[in-house]
Amino acid sequence: MRHPQFLKDLVTGTAGTISAIHVSPEGLLLGSSPGVDKDEADHWAAVMAALQAVSNRGTEIIGRCTAGSGLWGHSVIEDRSGRTLILVGANDDSMLAVVCGRNAQLGDIAARLVELADSTVAVGAAA
Repeated sequence: MRHPQFLKDLVTGTAGTISAIHVSPEGLLLGSSPGVDKDEADHWAAVMAALQAVSNRGTEIIGRCTAGSGLWGHSVIEDRSGRTLILVGANDDSMLAVVCGRNAQLGDIAARLVELADSTVAVGAAA
């Protein structure tokens, strides 16, 4: 399995980040941070594709209700133990997802994900 440098850097260089994956628009695993089991990463990728579909539908509803439109940005899910999953859509329709620990600075992590998603780092990694 591929461990792109930008995912390694994200996990090792962003406090509170536990693991990360990069998923194609079709829900295929493009890469993961070190330590993520291949089977688990594939399962995670499938879940991310489903979440993206739900998020996309949600932005359509919001656009109709507010007479505006916008692209899907990100989704956040928190479990009962305080861990958080953040999913961000990239310019090429791929997705970046990260699991964060209980005391993570979610705003900082989400901003870093958006920065990666908007940059050529994520797009170039998919090529």
